Amino acid sequence: MIGGKRPMSPREAKRMQARMRQIELEDVEEVIIRFADKETVIYTPSVRKAFIPGMMDSDTWQVVGPGIDRPRGSESGATAGVNINEADVELVMAQTGASEEAVRKVLEEENGDLAGAIVKLKIKK
Repeated sequence: MIGGKRPMSPREAKRMQARMRQIELEDVEEVIIRFADKETVIYTPSVRKAFIPGMMDSDTWQVVGPGIDRPRGSESGATAGVNINEADVELVMAQTGASEEAVRKVLEEENGDLAGAIVKLKIKK
């Protein structure tokens, strides 16, 4: 026994699995996983929640989608004073085929992060 709990028998595991329910969450725009020094942002993810009805603390989350790491605290909207140069705009436009206006907007949202902007614009297509 580890931690005072006895291991679950195969029969109990099978019963638990039969009671488990799953739901797919619709219209999820992004999932952010925060660490002490960075955060991982997953854009347009597929999100499922698995749970056992009537059992507290049984929620399990499954998140699937392309993600990028960025410094902590660089959320969209915190972009005052971001300096975006023409070379960056042209590079992102060439990689994504997006308009200059769309590229500038996303670069501002991503605090000038080229990789983040490219990923976000490619996902929007």
